[in-house]
Amino acid sequence: MLVLAFLQHFLVSKLVLWHTAPDLIPLFIAFISVTIGQRTGLSYGFASGIIVGFLSGHIGIEALIGTFEGFVTGFFHVPEESHATSTRKRRKFYMASTTALVTGYALRAFMSDPLSLPIYIRLPESIILGTLMSMIICVLAYHFALKKLLRD
Repeated sequence: MLVLAFLQHFLVSKLVLWHTAPDLIPLFIAFISVTIGQRTGLSYGFASGIIVGFLSGHIGIEALIGTFEGFVTGFFHVPEESHATSTRKRRKFYMASTTALVTGYALRAFMSDPLSLPIYIRLPESIILGTLMSMIICVLAYHFALKKLLRD
């Protein structure tokens, strides 16, 4: 989590396209919530929000956003005893990632500087563009690293 937070702050956040950058932390929170559960995802979301907030200078906002992301992704938890197929686990991971990203970008758009862009521009721009950029990273991460962890 700490490595991802530093990677997010010092590398990925520099990949800005129209005021929006991809976000790695919700993908991590989604993976934890899908594999372990909602309470653990909630805890990891809060902790990662504290770390990212400490790095960015917005501790309260980022902790709140991380907590919400952990909460909403917990609804996609796949228990080990469910004997779910790898296709179902992959679908749940993608749905949890998309939900976490949309939640995070929407909350950031509402809580960001109101003088920068009007909300009717800032909200769709950050949600659509940020989610698309982050989901590209999500698909790549799944195929190169997470596929073996979500097998039957």
